[in-house]
Parts: sequence; C-alpha cells; structure tokens
Amino acid sequence: MATGYKNNKSTTKGIRFPHELLEEIDSSVERENSNFSAWVIDACEKKLKSEKRKTKQSGE
Repeated sequence: MATGYKNNKSTTKGIRFPHELLEEIDSSVERENSNFSAWVIDACEKKLKSEKRKTKQSGE
C-alpha cells in the first residue's frame, strides 16, 4: 500500500477553493454521481486540452 503524498502513479496536492466555487463543484459532483477527485481531474484535463487547441490554432 502506498504511503505519503506520492506513489508510482500519482501525487496528492492540497489546494484551497473559494467557498462559493466549492459549493458549486460539490453540487455538480452530486448531480453527476461522481467523486470530487474525478471531477477535478476531468476539469483539469479539459482545461489542458483547451490550451493545446488554442496554442495549435495560434501557430497555424
């Protein structure tokens, strides 16, 4: 079993969320029948894909 903040597949990061944003995220997590970590990972992946598209478009 992994201990601490890092294992061979992932790392734990601690971040602060504004209360209002966290309430909205929690509501979305509940509606999607998901979990907080999966929701945040999905949001981050979407943001990175969006940035890559913008970079690709500006380089054309």
